[in-house]
Amino acid sequence: MLTATRWCMTLFGAIVLAINVGCAVLDKSTPAWRDYPVTLKSEPHIDLHVETSGSGKPVLLVHGFGNSVYVWRHLVPVLAQQNRVIAIDLKGFGDSPKPADERYSVYEQARLIRDYIVDNDLNDVTIVGHSLGGGIALVASLYLQQSAPDRQRGLVLIDSIAYPQQMPMFIRLLATPVLGPLTVAVIPPEIQIRQVMKLVYAKNSTVPEDAVKVYAKALKIPEGRYAAVTSARQIQPPDLEALSLQYPSLRVPTLIVWGKQDKIIPVSVGERLHQAIPDSRLFVIEDSGHSPAEERPQVLLPVMESFLRNPETTD
Repeated sequence: MLTATRWCMTLFGAIVLAINVGCAVLDKSTPAWRDYPVTLKSEPHIDLHVETSGSGKPVLLVHGFGNSVYVWRHLVPVLAQQNRVIAIDLKGFGDSPKPADERYSVYEQARLIRDYIVDNDLNDVTIVGHSLGGGIALVASLYLQQSAPDRQRGLVLIDSIAYPQQMPMFIRLLATPVLGPLTVAVIPPEIQIRQVMKLVYAKNSTVPEDAVKVYAKALKIPEGRYAAVTSARQIQPPDLEALSLQYPSLRVPTLIVWGKQDKIIPVSVGERLHQAIPDSRLFVIEDSGHSPAEERPQVLLPVMESFLRNPETTD
């Protein structure tokens, strides 16, 4: 049996090798974002896992890479006092299906979110997306604007992917052929998740062990490992720069929230988004890293509540 020291050496060696060989081979075969609205109903239907609480106008929460509905645990009880809160597990994550197909791109996930909104006849919905979920929320909003513009009331982007960038080391590692699947299968899930969360959180934030255990569950089954590797490979669409040119066309009130200490997606991305989206406002949380909903929920909540009361104005 490998000792803890040897596990760490294995992890370190894998990361070094990934860096030296140039890391990720991103999937360049993903259809362009414009192709998805046309083929919306011809793709397979997926019953995503959702958790609903409260009543009022719907607020749809979309988590990021490697997370689940659990990431919203500090927000839901408060937001549900005035809203119908719908937390959704993305395809391949949490308790949602994890099929062995190649449809894990931002565009495919956005199609599923858009389908969920339309199929469940949600109106006046505010979509809240974090990290990868923010990119998905952005694209879903563009799709809704094209096909069902009256359904969406607001958009909240929290430390969201939005523009081409070098992916963080753990994403590049997962996306590396052979090495990615091998690493995720060999290294204990709790070690993987804990190390990633240390990178994601700000220096003065404590990584919660309960979250480590919850997020590690998906990596303990082959389907979850497949979904993680495939999602990492498809996380940055090849036409992302072209997609970003559509952001100024968004006509939905948008709240952009960023952790100032975010090492995964720097606050400069939030500033760029704020400049690109016409009806947007930017709020920076000084002592948060990439995950304000877990690190600084007491700061994030009042900002979100204010926006949800009236997305059209700042109060």
